[in-house]
Amino acid sequence: MTGLDALLTSFIMLFVVLDPVGAAPYVASLTSRLSRDERVRVVTWAIISAGVLLLGFAFVGTLLFGVLGIDTGEFKVAAGLMLLVYAAADLFEVPIGFRGDDGDEASLAIFPIATPLLAGPGSVATILYIKDAFGAGVAVASVLVNLAVAYPILLTSASIVSLLGRHGALLIGKFMSLIMVAFAVSIIREGLVEIGVV
Repeated sequence: MTGLDALLTSFIMLFVVLDPVGAAPYVASLTSRLSRDERVRVVTWAIISAGVLLLGFAFVGTLLFGVLGIDTGEFKVAAGLMLLVYAAADLFEVPIGFRGDDGDEASLAIFPIATPLLAGPGSVATILYIKDAFGAGVAVASVLVNLAVAYPILLTSASIVSLLGRHGALLIGKFMSLIMVAFAVSIIREGLVEIGVV
């Protein structure tokens, strides 16, 4: 696989899990009482915070797994299972994480928008997998490009929800969750092969 192919694959994988279009209705609702300037600040800090969390987990997480003696195959199975649960919960609308009311700008940006909406368990598992499969450079690039794409989507979340309608945004979110299930199964299969179960 070429570098460009690896970057494209990792971008799509992370984009599906981040699902900024699916997150748009939540962000629109959470920031509905804010002024335009306040909304820009909240989304900006949410994107920065999500990036810090994802990149932090990408590097510290790998080091931690090394200390704990977790090998690649075992991690892939664990990451795939986490993604599978996260995606299935979204498909069947089983709440995981916080979907509460808005608070002050700083806390709202970090929780619940940065985490768990963006840098949730599914995103963390995916970026760790990307780093392991394609390398640190691709992982960093994937995070940066995805957040650059997510930023204008979340910034105009109210307009997107108005354009697509709540049902349209929900349909896109469910489709992304279904794709996420397929990614999860693929990761689990790779892990099982590596540890010799399959």
